[in-house]
Amino acid sequence: MSRSETNKTMNRIQSLTAAPGEALQPTAIRITAAGFAAGEAVRIASRRIDDAGVTWAAHGNFIADHHGTIDLDTAPSESGTYTGTDRAGLFWSMLPTPVADRSFMINAAERSHKLGVPHFDPIKTIEIELTAHSGDTVRASTTVRLTRLADGVELLPVRDGRLRGMLLRWKDRSRQRGAIMSLTGSGGGVEMGYAPLLASLGYDVLSLAYFAYEDLPSGIASIPLEYFEEGFQWMQRELKPTCIAIQGASRGGELTVALASYLPQYVKGAIAIVPMYASSAGWDPEQGVAGPSWTFRGENIPFAPSTNLRSLEDMKRLGDEALYGYAATPDYRADLDRPEVRANAALPIERAGGPLLLISGKDDQMWPCAWGADRIVDRLRAKGFAHPYRHLALDDTGHITPTPNMVTSLSRAVYHSLANVFLACGGSPAGAALASRQTWDAMVEHYQLVFGDAHTVGEAA
Repeated sequence: MSRSETNKTMNRIQSLTAAPGEALQPTAIRITAAGFAAGEAVRIASRRIDDAGVTWAAHGNFIADHHGTIDLDTAPSESGTYTGTDRAGLFWSMLPTPVADRSFMINAAERSHKLGVPHFDPIKTIEIELTAHSGDTVRASTTVRLTRLADGVELLPVRDGRLRGMLLRWKDRSRQRGAIMSLTGSGGGVEMGYAPLLASLGYDVLSLAYFAYEDLPSGIASIPLEYFEEGFQWMQRELKPTCIAIQGASRGGELTVALASYLPQYVKGAIAIVPMYASSAGWDPEQGVAGPSWTFRGENIPFAPSTNLRSLEDMKRLGDEALYGYAATPDYRADLDRPEVRANAALPIERAGGPLLLISGKDDQMWPCAWGADRIVDRLRAKGFAHPYRHLALDDTGHITPTPNMVTSLSRAVYHSLANVFLACGGSPAGAALASRQTWDAMVEHYQLVFGDAHTVGEAA
């Protein structure tokens, strides 16, 4: 840019706008910059500091149009942490600074960092600073605030009998609401990724822990489904919902299919995220793989014995050798595709008492969830399932299914916090980000179908 053009730019008033500036986290945010010279090179950057003090940052390099504006809905990033046209690119492509490689996850002290995402209070508003640069000079800035929990929802610990978890409950009890049980995967603890956002839609949500939390078992091994039955009864008693739905991801997706199959009298809708058609073998970080994952009425739920999965030592070695970690999908597929497993261990999902939504990543390298979800659909068709069902199979997506506007830059792998193995997830960061919008929209639509309503945050209270 010539000196005269630079002076003209300096005399203009530049602006950077995010609309809306504050909204529920999955809301699509439109980012626009204005007041620049036509054809001017502009760097737009994002930055946030997580609760562990780690700075996450992204940027794109853009060319202003003939009006001197840049609209991220239509303007491509020519270089930066992402390229191409992507309205959410400055959110999902954030990287931890100064380290952005696999060592960040492997050496992390925080579980969130082991999963490749910022560490933050799950109900805290996320603040992201946006800046527009001309050369080395910041010309405009703004802040986006992504709320995780709507006003009017209270967070309460649940410790009742043997039940453990967190309840996200609307303070206004003047009318009945739908209620959702949200379940974690193989990392254990309480599920707080989806739960606050689901509550913000107008539902009561119980994030029920079932292992690796407080005084609960350390692993997924011979866990009685009666524990979750107690959870459903507790929800009926304490929340008095219109009806109950469930959702879970990964091993929680498998559990969701099991609960919909064995306890249909309680479950009137289910979302199984990256699920499996059959129960897999139990797993404990101290004892490894052995026996069933679940029992019901004193009997083991049939499962696929692990005859092909590697030992933890082999998994760790292969995970260390591969750029994106150990890919377990081929070994899982060999276990789950045996004729005797398909004949004897498939979960009886046709018993489910309401609509089903299956969400899978076609490139899942953790286990073959798209194949597993197809097997579920085959069974539903063959058995003449009476309720609506859908399999949303996502392109360029692996095992990670985030919600919109979250960081996916490191989503190709995770460092499992209990197994201490670097595991491949598959997909791409851009694919996971794109799929997050499809996933969220499908989830919202599913719950409207199950509960017969159309809540928005503004109407929820």
